[in-house]
Amino acid sequence: MKLPSPLIRHGVFAPLILAVEFGLIVFAPALAVASALLSLLFGGRRPVRLLALILTWATTHIASVGAMLLLARSGTHTHYGVMRWFVGTISRAALRIARVRVEIRDSAAAEAVLAARQTPVLALSVHSGEGDSLLVLDMLLRRHKRNPRIVMHQALALDPLIGMLGNRLPNRFIDPRGGDIEVEIAAMSRDLGPTDAVLIFPEGGNFTTERRKRSIERLLHRGHTEQAEQAERMTNLSAPRPGGALAALESAPDADVVFFAHHGFPDGFGQVWRELPERTPILVQLWHVPAGEIPAGTEDRISWLFAWWETLDAWVGEQRAAQAQASSMATRRATAAGRVR
Repeated sequence: MKLPSPLIRHGVFAPLILAVEFGLIVFAPALAVASALLSLLFGGRRPVRLLALILTWATTHIASVGAMLLLARSGTHTHYGVMRWFVGTISRAALRIARVRVEIRDSAAAEAVLAARQTPVLALSVHSGEGDSLLVLDMLLRRHKRNPRIVMHQALALDPLIGMLGNRLPNRFIDPRGGDIEVEIAAMSRDLGPTDAVLIFPEGGNFTTERRKRSIERLLHRGHTEQAEQAERMTNLSAPRPGGALAALESAPDADVVFFAHHGFPDGFGQVWRELPERTPILVQLWHVPAGEIPAGTEDRISWLFAWWETLDAWVGEQRAAQAQASSMATRRATAAGRVR
Protein backbone atom coordinates (compact mmCIF):
# COMPACT_ATOMS: atom_id res chain seq x y z
CA MET A 1 0.00 0.00 0.00
CA LYS A 2 1.37 3.37 -0.99
CA LEU A 3 0.80 6.13 1.52
CA PRO A 4 -0.58 9.49 0.35
CA SER A 5 1.92 12.32 0.00
CA PRO A 6 2.85 14.36 3.10
CA LEU A 7 0.73 17.20 1.71
CA ILE A 8 -2.36 14.98 1.68
CA ARG A 9 -1.56 13.42 5.06
CA HIS A 10 -0.97 16.75 6.79
CA GLY A 11 -3.52 18.79 4.86
CA VAL A 12 -6.42 16.33 4.67
CA PHE A 13 -6.13 13.33 6.99
CA ALA A 14 -4.77 15.12 10.06
CA PRO A 15 -7.39 17.92 10.06
CA LEU A 16 -10.15 15.37 9.42
CA ILE A 17 -9.11 13.16 12.35
CA LEU A 18 -8.82 16.14 14.68
CA ALA A 19 -12.16 17.57 13.49
CA VAL A 20 -13.91 14.29 14.34
CA GLU A 21 -12.31 14.30 17.80
CA PHE A 22 -13.29 17.93 18.42
CA GLY A 23 -16.83 17.04 17.31
CA LEU A 24 -16.98 14.21 19.83
CA ILE A 25 -15.95 16.58 22.61
CA VAL A 26 -18.43 19.30 21.56
CA PHE A 27 -21.31 16.83 21.43
CA ALA A 28 -20.18 14.92 24.54
CA PRO A 29 -23.22 15.97 26.66
CA ALA A 30 -25.67 14.71 24.04
CA LEU A 31 -23.66 11.55 23.52
CA ALA A 32 -23.61 10.97 27.28
CA VAL A 33 -27.40 11.14 27.44
CA ALA A 34 -27.73 8.78 24.47
CA SER A 35 -25.24 6.31 25.94
CA ALA A 36 -27.06 6.37 29.29
CA LEU A 37 -30.34 5.52 27.56
CA LEU A 38 -28.69 2.76 25.52
CA SER A 39 -27.22 1.34 28.71
CA LEU A 40 -30.76 0.56 29.84
CA LEU A 41 -31.05 -1.66 26.77
CA PHE A 42 -27.64 -3.32 26.76
CA GLY A 43 -26.96 -3.44 30.51
CA GLY A 44 -23.67 -3.19 32.35
CA ARG A 45 -23.30 0.47 31.34
CA ARG A 46 -21.50 -0.76 28.22
CA PRO A 47 -22.34 2.30 26.05
CA VAL A 48 -21.35 4.67 28.87
CA ARG A 49 -18.02 2.88 29.37
CA LEU A 50 -17.32 2.81 25.64
CA LEU A 51 -18.07 6.51 25.32
CA ALA A 52 -15.77 7.27 28.25
CA LEU A 53 -12.95 5.40 26.47
CA ILE A 54 -13.60 7.24 23.20
CA LEU A 55 -13.69 10.68 24.85
CA THR A 56 -10.54 9.93 26.84
CA TRP A 57 -8.77 8.99 23.61
CA ALA A 58 -10.05 12.11 21.81
CA THR A 59 -9.06 14.63 24.50
CA THR A 60 -5.67 13.00 25.17
CA HIS A 61 -4.93 12.69 21.46
CA ILE A 62 -5.75 16.34 20.75
CA ALA A 63 -3.66 17.52 23.70
CA SER A 64 -0.73 15.37 22.62
CA VAL A 65 -0.88 16.62 19.02
CA GLY A 66 -0.87 20.20 20.34
CA ALA A 67 2.13 19.43 22.55
CA MET A 68 4.03 17.90 19.63
CA LEU A 69 3.36 20.96 17.48
CA LEU A 70 4.56 23.31 20.23
CA LEU A 71 7.62 21.16 20.94
CA ALA A 72 8.60 20.61 17.32
CA ARG A 73 12.17 21.80 17.95
CA SER A 74 12.61 19.97 21.24
CA GLY A 75 14.83 16.96 21.70
CA THR A 76 14.20 13.24 21.93
CA HIS A 77 13.74 13.30 25.71
CA THR A 78 10.83 15.74 25.45
CA HIS A 79 9.13 13.76 22.70
CA TYR A 80 9.42 10.59 24.75
CA GLY A 81 7.81 12.55 27.57
CA VAL A 82 4.79 13.28 25.38
CA MET A 83 4.64 9.63 24.32
CA ARG A 84 4.89 8.48 27.94
CA TRP A 85 2.06 10.80 29.00
CA PHE A 86 -0.18 9.82 26.08
CA VAL A 87 0.29 6.05 26.44
CA GLY A 88 0.07 6.21 30.23
CA THR A 89 -3.13 8.27 30.23
CA ILE A 90 -4.88 6.02 27.72
CA SER A 91 -3.67 2.85 29.42
CA ARG A 92 -4.74 3.92 32.91
CA ALA A 93 -8.14 5.06 31.66
CA ALA A 94 -8.72 1.83 29.73
CA LEU A 95 -7.84 -0.32 32.75
CA ARG A 96 -10.07 1.73 35.06
CA ILE A 97 -13.08 2.02 32.75
CA ALA A 98 -12.93 -1.62 31.62
CA ARG A 99 -12.34 -2.75 35.23
CA VAL A 100 -9.17 -4.61 34.30
CA ARG A 101 -6.55 -5.67 36.86
CA VAL A 102 -3.01 -6.39 35.66
CA GLU A 103 -1.11 -9.06 37.61
CA ILE A 104 2.61 -9.46 36.93
CA ARG A 105 3.83 -12.88 38.04
CA ASP A 106 7.26 -14.44 38.58
CA SER A 107 9.04 -11.60 36.79
CA ALA A 108 11.30 -10.09 39.46
CA ALA A 109 14.58 -10.79 37.63
CA ALA A 110 13.38 -9.36 34.33
CA GLU A 111 11.79 -6.33 35.98
CA ALA A 112 14.98 -5.63 37.92
CA VAL A 113 16.97 -5.49 34.68
CA LEU A 114 14.40 -3.24 33.04
CA ALA A 115 14.24 -0.92 36.05
CA ALA A 116 18.03 -0.71 36.46
CA ARG A 117 18.37 0.88 32.98
CA GLN A 118 22.02 -0.13 32.76
CA THR A 119 21.84 -2.09 29.52
CA PRO A 120 19.72 -1.84 26.35
CA VAL A 121 16.94 -4.37 25.98
CA LEU A 122 15.30 -6.20 23.12
CA ALA A 123 11.69 -6.82 24.19
CA LEU A 124 10.07 -9.74 22.36
CA SER A 125 6.36 -10.00 23.10
CA VAL A 126 3.54 -12.32 22.17
CA HIS A 127 0.75 -10.60 20.26
CA SER A 128 -2.67 -11.97 21.19
CA GLY A 129 -5.56 -9.68 21.92
CA GLU A 130 -6.88 -6.16 21.66
CA GLY A 131 -4.72 -3.62 23.48
CA ASP A 132 -1.76 -5.84 24.34
CA SER A 133 0.75 -3.60 22.55
CA LEU A 134 -0.49 -0.65 24.63
CA LEU A 135 0.15 -2.56 27.86
CA VAL A 136 3.68 -3.59 26.87
CA LEU A 137 4.46 -0.03 25.75
CA ASP A 138 3.10 1.36 29.01
CA MET A 139 5.24 -1.05 31.03
CA LEU A 140 8.37 0.02 29.15
CA LEU A 141 7.59 3.74 29.13
CA ARG A 142 6.04 4.36 32.52
CA ARG A 143 6.83 1.45 34.80
CA HIS A 144 10.49 1.17 33.82
CA LYS A 145 11.21 4.60 32.25
CA ARG A 146 12.56 2.99 29.08
CA ASN A 147 12.65 4.68 25.66
CA PRO A 148 11.14 2.11 23.28
CA ARG A 149 11.82 1.94 19.56
CA ILE A 150 8.91 0.45 17.65
CA VAL A 151 8.13 -0.99 14.24
CA MET A 152 4.71 0.18 13.02
CA HIS A 153 2.56 -0.43 9.99
CA GLN A 154 2.96 2.51 7.63
CA ALA A 155 -0.80 3.14 7.62
CA LEU A 156 -0.48 4.38 11.23
CA ALA A 157 1.50 7.36 9.89
CA LEU A 158 -1.86 8.78 8.72
CA ASP A 159 -2.57 9.61 12.37
CA PRO A 160 -0.97 13.01 13.08
CA LEU A 161 0.29 12.10 16.55
CA ILE A 162 1.68 8.69 15.62
CA GLY A 163 3.18 10.19 12.48
CA MET A 164 5.05 12.85 14.46
CA LEU A 165 6.18 10.48 17.20
CA GLY A 166 7.22 7.90 14.64
CA ASN A 167 9.34 10.31 12.65
CA ARG A 168 10.85 12.37 15.47
CA LEU A 169 11.85 9.32 17.51
CA PRO A 170 13.96 6.37 16.28
CA ASN A 171 10.98 4.30 15.18
CA ARG A 172 10.23 2.77 11.78
CA PHE A 173 7.13 2.67 9.60
CA ILE A 174 7.13 -0.38 7.38
CA ASP A 175 5.08 -1.88 4.57
CA PRO A 176 4.64 -5.57 5.53
CA ARG A 177 3.85 -6.53 1.92
CA GLY A 178 6.67 -4.76 0.15
CA GLY A 179 9.21 -3.27 2.53
CA ASP A 180 12.48 -4.73 3.74
CA ILE A 181 11.46 -5.12 7.37
CA GLU A 182 14.75 -6.66 8.52
CA VAL A 183 16.75 -3.73 7.13
CA GLU A 184 14.48 -1.24 8.90
CA ILE A 185 14.69 -3.11 12.20
CA ALA A 186 18.46 -3.39 11.91
CA ALA A 187 18.77 0.37 11.37
CA MET A 188 16.39 1.09 14.26
CA SER A 189 18.36 -1.16 16.62
CA ARG A 190 21.77 0.48 16.18
CA ASP A 191 23.39 2.80 18.71
CA LEU A 192 21.17 1.83 21.63
CA GLY A 193 21.78 3.50 24.97
CA PRO A 194 21.33 1.86 28.38
CA THR A 195 17.78 3.24 28.74
CA ASP A 196 16.63 2.20 25.25
CA ALA A 197 14.48 -0.79 24.33
CA VAL A 198 13.55 -2.25 20.94
CA LEU A 199 10.02 -3.67 20.95
CA ILE A 200 9.16 -6.43 18.47
CA PHE A 201 6.14 -8.73 18.16
CA PRO A 202 7.66 -11.67 16.26
CA GLU A 203 4.30 -13.28 15.43
CA GLY A 204 3.41 -10.26 13.29
CA GLY A 205 -0.21 -10.08 14.46
CA ASN A 206 -2.75 -11.27 17.00
CA PHE A 207 -3.09 -15.02 17.36
CA THR A 208 -5.78 -16.69 15.26
CA THR A 209 -6.19 -20.30 14.19
CA GLU A 210 -5.78 -19.26 10.57
CA ARG A 211 -2.61 -17.26 11.27
CA ARG A 212 -1.14 -20.21 13.18
CA LYS A 213 -1.92 -22.50 10.23
CA ARG A 214 -0.33 -20.09 7.74
CA SER A 215 2.81 -19.80 9.85
CA ILE A 216 3.24 -23.58 9.81
CA GLU A 217 2.64 -23.74 6.06
CA ARG A 218 5.19 -20.97 5.51
CA LEU A 219 7.82 -22.86 7.49
CA LEU A 220 7.18 -26.07 5.55
CA HIS A 221 7.28 -24.23 2.23
CA ARG A 222 10.71 -22.82 3.10
CA GLY A 223 12.06 -26.18 4.19
CA HIS A 224 12.20 -25.44 7.95
CA THR A 225 10.75 -28.78 8.97
CA GLU A 226 12.13 -28.73 12.52
CA GLN A 227 10.62 -25.32 13.22
CA ALA A 228 7.35 -26.43 11.57
CA GLU A 229 7.17 -29.36 13.98
CA GLN A 230 7.76 -26.99 16.89
CA ALA A 231 5.02 -24.71 15.57
CA GLU A 232 2.65 -27.70 15.34
CA ARG A 233 3.22 -28.33 19.06
CA MET A 234 2.31 -24.73 19.88
CA THR A 235 -1.45 -24.41 20.18
CA ASN A 236 -1.76 -20.99 21.82
CA LEU A 237 0.68 -18.87 19.80
CA SER A 238 1.68 -18.53 16.17
CA ALA A 239 5.24 -19.40 15.16
CA PRO A 240 7.57 -16.40 15.41
CA ARG A 241 9.03 -14.84 12.29
CA PRO A 242 12.70 -14.75 13.26
CA GLY A 243 13.92 -12.17 10.71
CA GLY A 244 13.17 -9.07 12.75
CA ALA A 245 14.52 -10.48 16.02
CA LEU A 246 17.71 -11.68 14.29
CA ALA A 247 18.22 -8.27 12.68
CA ALA A 248 17.84 -6.54 16.06
CA LEU A 249 20.22 -8.98 17.78
CA GLU A 250 22.81 -8.47 15.05
CA SER A 251 22.65 -4.67 15.34
CA ALA A 252 22.54 -4.63 19.15
CA PRO A 253 24.90 -7.39 20.33
CA ASP A 254 25.11 -5.90 23.85
CA ALA A 255 21.35 -5.88 24.40
CA ASP A 256 19.71 -8.25 26.86
CA VAL A 257 16.46 -9.92 25.81
CA VAL A 258 13.23 -9.77 27.79
CA PHE A 259 10.34 -12.00 26.70
CA PHE A 260 6.79 -10.81 27.43
CA ALA A 261 3.84 -13.21 27.66
CA HIS A 262 0.33 -12.32 28.74
CA HIS A 263 -3.12 -13.81 29.02
CA GLY A 264 -6.56 -12.30 29.39
CA PHE A 265 -6.83 -9.78 26.55
CA PRO A 266 -10.08 -10.01 24.55
CA ASP A 267 -9.80 -11.56 21.10
CA GLY A 268 -11.75 -8.82 19.33
CA PHE A 269 -14.25 -6.00 19.70
CA GLY A 270 -17.09 -8.47 20.27
CA GLN A 271 -15.39 -9.88 23.34
CA VAL A 272 -14.44 -6.36 24.49
CA TRP A 273 -18.13 -5.43 24.36
CA ARG A 274 -19.24 -8.53 26.25
CA GLU A 275 -16.63 -8.17 28.99
CA LEU A 276 -16.82 -4.40 29.58
CA PRO A 277 -18.95 -4.75 32.73
CA GLU A 278 -16.89 -7.63 34.13
CA ARG A 279 -13.87 -7.41 36.43
CA THR A 280 -11.14 -8.94 34.30
CA PRO A 281 -7.60 -9.97 35.29
CA ILE A 282 -4.77 -9.78 32.77
CA LEU A 283 -1.81 -11.96 33.69
CA VAL A 284 1.71 -11.02 32.59
CA GLN A 285 5.03 -12.81 32.95
CA LEU A 286 8.51 -11.74 31.82
CA TRP A 287 11.72 -13.71 31.32
CA HIS A 288 15.23 -12.24 31.14
CA VAL A 289 18.06 -13.57 28.98
CA PRO A 290 21.45 -11.79 29.36
CA ALA A 291 23.24 -10.86 26.14
CA GLY A 292 26.05 -13.30 26.95
CA GLU A 293 23.64 -16.26 26.95
CA ILE A 294 22.24 -15.60 23.47
CA PRO A 295 23.66 -17.95 20.79
CA ALA A 296 25.90 -16.44 18.12
CA GLY A 297 25.03 -18.22 14.87
CA THR A 298 21.93 -17.59 12.77
CA GLU A 299 20.62 -21.17 12.90
CA ASP A 300 21.33 -21.44 16.61
CA ARG A 301 19.49 -18.17 17.22
CA ILE A 302 16.47 -19.38 15.25
CA SER A 303 16.37 -22.60 17.29
CA TRP A 304 16.80 -20.56 20.48
CA LEU A 305 13.91 -18.24 19.55
CA PHE A 306 11.59 -21.13 18.72
CA ALA A 307 12.49 -22.90 21.96
CA TRP A 308 11.60 -19.78 23.90
CA TRP A 309 8.35 -19.44 21.96
CA GLU A 310 7.44 -22.96 23.02
CA THR A 311 8.04 -21.85 26.64
CA LEU A 312 5.75 -18.85 26.16
CA ASP A 313 3.15 -21.04 24.46
CA ALA A 314 3.18 -23.48 27.39
CA TRP A 315 2.74 -20.61 29.87
CA VAL A 316 -0.26 -19.21 27.95
CA GLY A 317 -1.73 -22.72 27.81
CA GLU A 318 -1.38 -23.11 31.58
CA GLN A 319 -3.20 -19.83 32.18
CA ARG A 320 -6.01 -20.79 29.81
CA ALA A 321 -6.42 -24.17 31.49
CA ALA A 322 -6.52 -22.55 34.95
CA GLN A 323 -9.08 -20.01 33.74
CA ALA A 324 -11.25 -22.74 32.22
CA GLN A 325 -11.10 -24.75 35.44
CA ALA A 326 -12.02 -21.72 37.57
CA SER A 327 -14.91 -20.90 35.23
CA SER A 328 -16.16 -24.50 35.39
CA MET A 329 -16.03 -24.50 39.19
CA ALA A 330 -17.90 -21.20 39.34
CA THR A 331 -20.60 -22.59 37.06
CA ARG A 332 -20.98 -25.71 39.21
CA ARG A 333 -21.22 -23.62 42.38
CA ALA A 334 -23.87 -21.37 40.80
CA THR A 335 -25.83 -24.42 39.65
CA ALA A 336 -25.63 -25.99 43.11
CA ALA A 337 -26.74 -22.76 44.75
CA GLY A 338 -29.72 -22.60 42.41
CA ARG A 339 -30.77 -26.12 43.35
CA VAL A 340 -30.56 -25.30 47.08
CA ARG A 341 -32.93 -22.38 46.61
